[in-house]
Amino acid sequence: MTNPTQSVPANFRAAHERNDETLERITIGRRFKNDTERLEKLFEMYTKMTAAKGAVKQLKTGDVQA
Repeated sequence: MTNPTQSVPANFRAAHERNDETLERITIGRRFKNDTERLEKLFEMYTKMTAAKGAVKQLKTGDVQA
């Protein structure tokens, strides 16, 4: 497999990096330390989002279990 960063124009890579930084600062107030921290946060957010959707679905269908 080739290195994908070699085929991406430098200006596109720079724009992507600025976008990443902006979203990270919105999400946690700073840059992520590494990819592991980024993935942990994304999975945490996904878990909360899907749990909330499940609760809304239960309320709509009346399928609430105690």
